[in-house]
Amino acid sequence: MPAEANALLSLHTRSSNPQDVPFLRSLFASRCDHLRALGLPPPALQALIDQQYACREADYLRRFPEAQTRIALVGDECVGSLVVHDDDTTLHIVDLVVAPAVRGRGHGRTLVQQVQSQARAVGRQAVTLSVDPMNQSALRLYLALGFQATDKQPVQWRMLWRPCPRDAREDARADILSLPTTTKG
Repeated sequence: MPAEANALLSLHTRSSNPQDVPFLRSLFASRCDHLRALGLPPPALQALIDQQYACREADYLRRFPEAQTRIALVGDECVGSLVVHDDDTTLHIVDLVVAPAVRGRGHGRTLVQQVQSQARAVGRQAVTLSVDPMNQSALRLYLALGFQATDKQPVQWRMLWRPCPRDAREDARADILSLPTTTKG
């Protein structure tokens, strides 16, 4: 089995804890190229990134007070984070980040699929998320996993995925198996 496929098999998550804050800050900073483009001196840039991180955390706490932050790991190595809010009807992926060094290995796909599986398991009606349409790799991933755009704004698309009810899948399979076959001969 290839090493990357083996690594995907061991991708798992755990609840975040206060010791994860430096890792979470580094993931946030990995997505701040727009701030780096300002050409600020390093101390000013770090202060701006820290301020933006604090504002984002406060915003998440205000809008999604019950959201759970999960740390994605391969073995013992932290490779990403996932923030999911459960409102008893829908699982909302608030944030998903894979560390730059391990992007492109399928970890993001696996994390989204885990949320989709969780939605099925706990009987949620949908999984939702928002994505910047300029983030083409994320957009392609979500579309490939069955998400549909429900609201397309210039800087943010809202997307929705609905699990196929187990009974409907089983009924569809039974219907296919019971189709009469005909042969020409």
